[in-house]
Order: sequence, then C-alpha cells, then structure tokens
Amino acid sequence: MKIMNRYIVILSFLLAASQIYCQKTIDLKSDKSLTKVFNQTEIKGLESMIQYVDNMVLIRKNKTDPNEAYHLFFEEIAQTSEYIVPFEETIKYKFLESLDSIQFSTIWRFEYHINMIRTGDTVYRNLENFQMLDIKPFGKYMNYLEETGKDDPYFQKLREEFDNVGNLSAMTSDWFPKNHLNFDFNIPKNRLWATIYLLRREETIEMKLDRYLKNNKNVLPTMH
Repeated sequence: MKIMNRYIVILSFLLAASQIYCQKTIDLKSDKSLTKVFNQTEIKGLESMIQYVDNMVLIRKNKTDPNEAYHLFFEEIAQTSEYIVPFEETIKYKFLESLDSIQFSTIWRFEYHINMIRTGDTVYRNLENFQMLDIKPFGKYMNYLEETGKDDPYFQKLREEFDNVGNLSAMTSDWFPKNHLNFDFNIPKNRLWATIYLLRREETIEMKLDRYLKNNKNVLPTMH
C-alpha cells in the first residue's frame, strides 16, 4: 500500500509538472511598443523572467492557466494581512544573476550598500553586501512605459511616478493587487508588469536585516 501511494504521489507530481510546462507562453512580440523598445536578446530575457514568475504562481495556486493564477495570487496578497514574499530571495537573486547582463539591466539594478537601518533603539550603519533589488528609473523599461503610456493612463502614471520619485510609492504598490481585476494578464504589457511587480516584492528591511545579521555576526550596532 505504501509503494502504491508513493507511485500515486509521483504520478500526480509529474502530471502537474507536465501541465505547467505545457502552458501556452505569452507572445511578447505581439506588442508593437515592446518590439520597438527592446531588441531580440532583451526580449528573450523578459520571456525568461515571465516564465520564472509564471511557474511560481501556477504552482502556488495549483492552476494551469496563468491569467487565472495571477488573479488568484494578487487576490491573496490583497486579502491577507500578513506580508507575502513571493520568492525566497537568495534563489530569486541567483535566477536574476543568471541572466545576461544586458537582459538584467533593461529593468533592474542591485544595490549592495545601505547607510543606516534603525530597529527600535538599535541603529546599524554602513552595511556592506546588503543586497537589494530595485527597478532602474532610467532603464529601457522606462522607455517602454513611456510608449505604452501614450494609450494607457495606468502605465503613463507609472512612468510619471518613476520620473518624480525614482520608485513606486507605497500607495501605488498597494493599489495594484487590490485592483487586479482591471487587468487581463494574457495581454503582454500587463503580464510583464505583473512579473516585474512580483519580482520587485522583496522581503521587508527587518527580514533582510535578520538574515544579514545571521550571516554576518561580526556586525556591531550603534546603540541609542
């Protein structure tokens, strides 16, 4: 009976995996603004990022339709009081670092230094190798937002926000999952933004600091 159960588990896993890997990939080249801004190498990088995030939401929500899985996952984020981190950061960073440097830099940059973190009465200063992921405010994706924003007010607002503050505000970041039903994730611009949004959703500074201190036990705080 145990052997039979083991076979059933393995067969179920293989069936689920085959359904995920046989999913229809989104055709980014159907988006004329995207092909205008990004070259072939960069588009392949975008496709890799989308596939990476697609696989996460499909597995997490146990679905085979990416559009449905994204909606369910954003609904989970919107309805759950606990802060949801979509990816284990060390694994996510390894994936992003595996991309061609040109592919990576179309959207992202890594920061490795933080001047100060305050937790309660404790202050940590000048932390090195404190890795954080940011959307580049002057990368090619900003050019894409500008093109897309000509016909889409949401993406125009995103572009303006990056122009003004260099990042997403907390209000804009919170708005997206709460209003996910306004977006069809079978449309390239929306699927790409959903991918970027979820990759950008990092651990909190407190979570990062806790992991950093465990790996760097010689870091001394400044007490106030």
